Amino acid sequence: MRNEQLKPTLGTWQLWGIAVGLVISGEYFGWSYGWGTAGTLGFLVTTLLVAVMYTCFIFSFTELTTAIPNAGEPFAYSLRAFGTYGEMLAGLATLIEFVFTPPAIAMAIGAYLNVQYPTLDPRIAVIGAYPVFMSLNIVGVAIAATFELIVTLLAVIELLVFMGVMAPVSVWRASPPTAGPAAMRSGRRPFQESLPQFRLRSGSF
Repeated sequence: MRNEQLKPTLGTWQLWGIAVGLVISGEYFGWSYGWGTAGTLGFLVTTLLVAVMYTCFIFSFTELTTAIPNAGEPFAYSLRAFGTYGEMLAGLATLIEFVFTPPAIAMAIGAYLNVQYPTLDPRIAVIGAYPVFMSLNIVGVAIAATFELIVTLLAVIELLVFMGVMAPVSVWRASPPTAGPAAMRSGRRPFQESLPQFRLRSGSF
């Protein structure tokens, strides 16, 4: 094994901003649809299942990154475990993710901006958002992470303000989680439809 070392580029706060930013964005992109699809309690079951999966994923990935310090990540791990063909399959899967995820996020940004500004064509917002964020990543991962940290801090402040404003209102009393038939949708279909929504909360599934 060659003596390979990774060059540290991101700091603790930048990594925190990326992780927390993913969770906050998931609150808007994934949770709303999941609740409407599976119901409150049904989506709770989905949340627990995905929480177990991500816990296993975190510990597995942490062990792999320390055992195989290679910037190739899934490529390097698949090459070591499954050989060249495994590395090729991992590369194709990662390529598909990186090709389709940015347009999906850009379309979501366009849809949200259209809600705030109905006269704005979502397609124009998509065309504008895509090159902006693509340019940030081309300039450098440190710049992109710093930008995400700033946006995450603003989002945290917004959530704290929202919690302070809504504190006098008892949401649980007004709409208890077990009220109504929608709390637990029957059948497997709601769970099957709500599980992919967690895909929007992370860059890898």
